[in-house]
Amino acid sequence: MLRTPLIGQHQAAGAKLVDFSGWDMPIQYTGVLDEYHTVRSKAGLFDVSHMGRLVVSGGGAAGFLQRITTNDVRALTVGQAHYSMVCNEQGGIKDDIFVYRMAEAEYLLCVNASNRVKILDWLMGHHRTDDHCRIEDRSAALAQIAIQGPASRDILFDLGAADLAMLKLHHARDYVLSGITCFVARTGYTGELGYELNVWAERAAELWTRLMESGQARCLKPAGLGARDLLRLEMGYLLYGNDIGEDVTPLEANAGWVVNFQKGQFIGSQALQAQRQQGASRRLVGFELLEKAVPRHGFKVLSAQGQPIGEVTSGNLSPLLQKGIGLAYVPVHYAEPGTAIQIDVRGKSVPAHVVKPPFYKKPKG
Repeated sequence: MLRTPLIGQHQAAGAKLVDFSGWDMPIQYTGVLDEYHTVRSKAGLFDVSHMGRLVVSGGGAAGFLQRITTNDVRALTVGQAHYSMVCNEQGGIKDDIFVYRMAEAEYLLCVNASNRVKILDWLMGHHRTDDHCRIEDRSAALAQIAIQGPASRDILFDLGAADLAMLKLHHARDYVLSGITCFVARTGYTGELGYELNVWAERAAELWTRLMESGQARCLKPAGLGARDLLRLEMGYLLYGNDIGEDVTPLEANAGWVVNFQKGQFIGSQALQAQRQQGASRRLVGFELLEKAVPRHGFKVLSAQGQPIGEVTSGNLSPLLQKGIGLAYVPVHYAEPGTAIQIDVRGKSVPAHVVKPPFYKKPKG
């Protein structure tokens, strides 16, 4: 079992540890709902060091990544990031990733823990001598801590990030927090104001401790994977292995916005272009239950007349909305918001309707 540099902090905090993609990770500390509400109302601290961190650098790095990923890497300025995907030749999703332009010719790829080796092998396998770039796996050398929630900015400000308010969404830069240098990105997977801190592994435990000490006055708590999954589902964010995989394309996953056809050829572009022209036969949609019940991964999706039309890929009870929500692939003629469907919840057909995510919309003001 693999362990992050923060395993001691999790054990000391009484975390319940589970096997997650071969990593010994905290599923919860005080409880999933308590941690969920803490992130939505105050701030939560997540260990996401299990994620893969791959660096592509050199004069040809941008051109190489243009060929490997679906989004337009050349549109990134230094200190900017974007969501993207790596596809196979058939357009299937090998992984959904974040790409950060750290310097003029240096890019950081944050990939899913379960796909780190697969994506590293894919990059190496498609690397040519005339690409003029280097590929480095820094997953072990770096740790990653996510602080998410309305109080996250103030907590980092207290540790020395004086001009953090100037950091825009999907931008990143170096900060010194309580004497520890971090590459801080205003990104996250909760839908709240938040930041992801990339720090050298040997300083991770010290940074975690200082964050917890400084954030105590602002009710900061550690949060586990259970709360993280609930938070991301309310935003309609995709989970690899559940909502997407190599048998699904970005267009089917309702993520066509991360595919830039104008940038030129990339791996999978011909298949995706053909699908765009022909039209996908299925689409990932959000749904809400109209009666109190909890949808789960693998439950059958039925038409209003009771015919099987798909399966739930992610589902749960939204604590704030107090209703069952989920994601599922359905034939395109069932994908229009407002369409009546049913979810088979352990043998009972529960009425639902298709909605456009996110399910949770932050109050304005």
